[in-house]
Order: sequence, then C-alpha cells, then structure tokens
Amino acid sequence: MKKTILWTLTAMLFCLQGVAADAYKGPNDLCATRDGKTIYVVNTDSHEIAVLNTADHKIVKTISLGDIAPRAAALSADEKTLYVSGGGAKGRILAVDPIAGKITKTATAGHTPQGVVLSPDGTKLFVCNQFTNDVGEYRLPNLQLTRTIKVVREPHAAVVTKDGKYVLVANSLPFAPTNYPDNPETTIYVAAEVTIINVSSGETKPIRLPNGSGSLLGMCLSPDGRYVYVTNIIARFPLPTTQVDRGWMNTAGVAVIDTTQLDGKKNGFVNSVLLDDVDKGAANPWGVTTSADGAKIYVVIAGTSELIVLDAVELHKKLDARIEAEKRAAESNSTATALTTEVSDDFAFLVGLKKRIKFAGKGARAVTVAGNSVYVGMYFSDTLQKIDEASLQPTEIALGPTPVWTPERRGEIGWNDATLCFQHWQSCASCHPDARMDGYNWDLLNDGMGNPKNTKSLLLSHKTPPTMARGIRDNIETGWDTETMGLQCIRTGFQFIHFTMPDEEKCRDIDAYLRAEKPVPSPYLVDGKLSAKAERGKKIFEDPKVGCAKCHPAPLFTDKKMHDVNTKYFYNDTSEFDTPTLIEIWRTAPYLHDGRYLNLRDVFVLGTHGDVGGDVGSLTEAQIDDLVEYLLSL
Repeated sequence: MKKTILWTLTAMLFCLQGVAADAYKGPNDLCATRDGKTIYVVNTDSHEIAVLNTADHKIVKTISLGDIAPRAAALSADEKTLYVSGGGAKGRILAVDPIAGKITKTATAGHTPQGVVLSPDGTKLFVCNQFTNDVGEYRLPNLQLTRTIKVVREPHAAVVTKDGKYVLVANSLPFAPTNYPDNPETTIYVAAEVTIINVSSGETKPIRLPNGSGSLLGMCLSPDGRYVYVTNIIARFPLPTTQVDRGWMNTAGVAVIDTTQLDGKKNGFVNSVLLDDVDKGAANPWGVTTSADGAKIYVVIAGTSELIVLDAVELHKKLDARIEAEKRAAESNSTATALTTEVSDDFAFLVGLKKRIKFAGKGARAVTVAGNSVYVGMYFSDTLQKIDEASLQPTEIALGPTPVWTPERRGEIGWNDATLCFQHWQSCASCHPDARMDGYNWDLLNDGMGNPKNTKSLLLSHKTPPTMARGIRDNIETGWDTETMGLQCIRTGFQFIHFTMPDEEKCRDIDAYLRAEKPVPSPYLVDGKLSAKAERGKKIFEDPKVGCAKCHPAPLFTDKKMHDVNTKYFYNDTSEFDTPTLIEIWRTAPYLHDGRYLNLRDVFVLGTHGDVGGDVGSLTEAQIDDLVEYLLSL
C-alpha cells in the first residue's frame, strides 16, 4: 500500500513538472555517421529522431515524425538522407533531411515496416514489412515502390551483400516446411528461416537454421562483406519442460552465414554458436554489429540487458576447423564424426572468445559503432550505453528525463526481463513475443507429461478464460483457491516455467500489461474494413447451418467453453479443448491445440473440426476461401 501511494505521488509530481508519466522515448534503432561524430536515435515511443553529438553526449536536435512511430533507419551514402520505417497497418517510409530536420518525401509501405537497408550503389532501398510478410523494394532518390517480394513470416531485419546481388532477410517467427495432418508439429523440424532474395530475378530460397531457431531480430554484414551474423533464440521445444537450467528450454545464438557460399549445399549456412554460459543464459539476443575492422562482433542481449563481445577472428578459426574435420570424416567415410560441425548445442565453443558486459537499466536492443565506441539503446530506460572498445567500460547517456513507469510499462519490462528466471535463461517474451506466441508445441507440465500443446497467444486472455488448451486454469488472475486449488497463469508461469518464486508486485504489473494489450488490425482489411470476399465469408460464418458462430460468437469469438471437435490425438488423454478467440488468428499459425495445420484453409479441407455440429463439409472451394478470408480479417 505504501509503495502504491509513493508511486502515485511520484507520478503526480513528475506530471506537474511538465512530463507525462507515459512520455517515453523508446530508443529502438541507432544509426551513426561514418566519422562517428553523430548518432541518429530512432525513438519509437516519442515519434522522433534524436540527433546525438558523441563529443559531449548532448541531443542537439529532435526531428518530429508526427503520428508515425519509427522503428528503424538507414543513412544514405552521402549522409544527406535518413530513410526511416514506421507506422502500423498503414506503414510509411520517410526520407528525412537530418541537417534541416524535416521530412522531404513519404511513401507507403506494408503493415508494420521494420528493418531498412540500402543497396551498395545507393539506388535501392529494401524494407521488411512484418505483418504483410514481404520486402518492399524502392527506387531512390524518388522513393518509388518498384515491387514487393514475399518472404516467410514476420521479417524483421535485412542486409544486402556487398556486390548488391542478394538481400538476406531475417524472418522472426518459425514455420514448419510442410503440412503434417497425421503427424503434429512436435515431431518435425520447426524453425525460422533466412530468406535469400536474388535482386535481379526476385526469386527466393531459404537458409535453414537449426531446429527450434526463432526470434530472428538482429542481422549485420561483416565489413569485408563475407559473413552475415543473425541473432536468434534456439527453442528446445521437443523436450518436456522439467527444468530450465543448462539451456533445457531456451538458448541464445548467433547464426553465421557465408555470402560466398549462397549457392552451395547449405545456401551459405555455416553454423549457429551459443552465447550462453553453461550456468547463465543470455536470453533474447537482439541487435548485432561488428567493429570497423570486423575483429569483434557485438551482440545485444535484451533479456539480461547486456552486451556480449565476441572475438570474430578466433571464432572463424574454430568454425573453419570444424568444417575441415567434417570434410576429412566424409573423405574417410567415417560416421564417428558425422555431427562434428554441429555446435548449436555446445556451450564450451565460445569459452575464451567472449566477454559479457552488464548494463544498468532495461531493454537493451539497438547497437551501433561510432568512432572507437559501441553504443547500445536501452528501450525501456530511455538511455544509451556507451562502451569504449578498448576498456569495455560502459557510460550511461540519458535521452531525456528519467521515465516514470506506469504499472503497464513495468509489466512490459517484467515480461521481457530474463533476470526474473532461474539462471536467466528466458523471459516470458521468449515464448510469447509481444504477448503472442512463438509457433512451437511445448510439453508444459501443468497437465502432465507427454502431451505437447501449441503456444497460445495471450491477447485478451483476461477476457477469455480458461487460459490453457486443456482448461487447466479457469482464470488468469485467480490465485490459490481453497476449493479448486487452481493456480493462475502468471504466478505459476514463474514457478514452473521460470523456476522461481513469483513476486506478487511484478505479477500484478504483468497482469496490467496483458490487460492493456490491444489487437493489431489485420493486414487482410482494406482501409480498415472487410473486403468484399471477407463480407461473403462473414455471412457464411454467421449462418446457423454452418455453425461457426455457435462456439465462436462475436465480439470475443469464443464461448469460453470446452468442446470435443474431433481433434483428439494420441498425445492427449482428453477429447475436449478450450475454444480459443479468433481475434488476430491471422498471426497465430499453426492451428489447433497441437499445431497440426499450418494454415486455416487446411483446418476445413483436411480436418473435421468445422463439421462438428455444423455443415462446413458442404461448403464449396470458393465458400471456404471466403470463410478463411473473413477469419483472417478478424
């Protein structure tokens, strides 16, 4: 009670001083000039670009972007134009004159544009559109959209090879390669991919990362152009979640790609190395860059607010030695060393090759090198951390007043904070990025062992109990109850997923964060409204003969009940499962409790789910397409 009163008084005082309690900066990307004298800070929450003078660490100018929340930026070769991605369903690309401090051109982009990258000759700009699952190519300097190229799933970052022939795109979420209606996703390869785009032809092909690779959020090209480094989580989803230590559930990695081998057998994939120590995780790696000479690799660890410094020279020596060992084994037809190049399970591989630097504050995400220093953006603390490359000593730089966090913001911080987990292996966001889902089937122990379930989005979870596919927890907030002995989701999540005792105040903050989460408008909407095709699908959905709305009534699109819809599998000892909300179903594939279908159409064509109590089986191909279009528009 005293803490609550103190926080309220502090927030009131902060507001009286002229700064609202929710006036956050949110540094999400950093872009440095070649001489290292200036850094452009992309502040997502305050909708601005802050111009930092690195000599005295002062903000010399702020460039307002109006109602556009920026996410990433790239600086033209002549450093006269800063290209900025931003916006949500109505994405925008802005050309900003950083000297004059004004927007000079604007172009439309896809849904929620993220990473931006320029071609080496400066004639093209490539933009990752997260929710339309494509990359937009723009002709410069007119910023004219020339084409969009489909990639896999939620692209977040990209690089262009030094010869300009290829764009490599980091897809942040995993997707299984094909449908297995008789064999749920738990038993197959599920991983996010890096997409190779041939700039000349527009053709694409995948770089397959190790099983469980996901959350590909950072990507950079080595100064000599040979290597690409990609940050990622490696989820050990085939294992039951009996423990979290020693990387049992989630580990952190950097995938290494050789651009000289993009036409080779593995499309350039060299290996993934683990960033964790054997007894201390490096949860949720985000931004990545290199020193000017390429001798060091700098990886930002968002979950633990750290910077990991890798010796790139020695790293590649070890990787080359592994490759040579495999070649010798192949030449001798030996099977004893067949897996010698696999280092994605080897915690000892980077021993002696890395250093960990801990920061004050929360939300380490963006990273850049300016002069002889590394700068890291602290998203939640509204600060930068400057690290001298020689001494590796950090100095904190404030981007504005110290933020006063609301309960919702504190909850978001806790959601992304891996220090709340035993040995710091994962945060809530590791499996539920943005409170949604990671695309894997996990064998959680709340309903026994041996029955893995697909990760559910937690959007609207407070309004749509129960919160688990088996209906194990009837309400996300309920604590121990003397009659039902039911444990609520958040507190038991700390206990049985993070393997720590829950902190009541942090749990309440996370409750506030989850309650505040709002649906993202579907990319299938047209100017915010249903398309003609989706309108036809809505009529089919609401037709009593078809029966969809019986169990999925608006506005939450769930009756919050358990039903037997013929989806029991040999992994399960029950035939009844919770009816999930259909809101944002466009972003939550794969489908059903065991993730057996990769797209909604197959739920109706290959499955029997919709035939229970309804007449879905009589729908024509065209009607199914209309129905799916409506569902994807919710």
